[in-house]
Amino acid sequence: MKQIFASADYGLLGLILFFMFFIFITLWTFRPSAKKKYKDIGNIPLKENEK
Repeated sequence: MKQIFASADYGLLGLILFFMFFIFITLWTFRPSAKKKYKDIGNIPLKENEK
C-alpha cells in the first residue's frame, strides 16, 4: 500500500489533474458571457434597500 502513495507517476498525474482543474475554473470565471453577472454581483453592496 505504501508504494501506491510513494509513486512518482501518481504524483505527476495528480499535479496535471489539479492544473487542468485550475485552468478550467479560471477560464469559466473569466468567460465573456459571465461579465454582466459578476458585475451585478459586485454591485450588491452599493445598491439601496429595494423593497
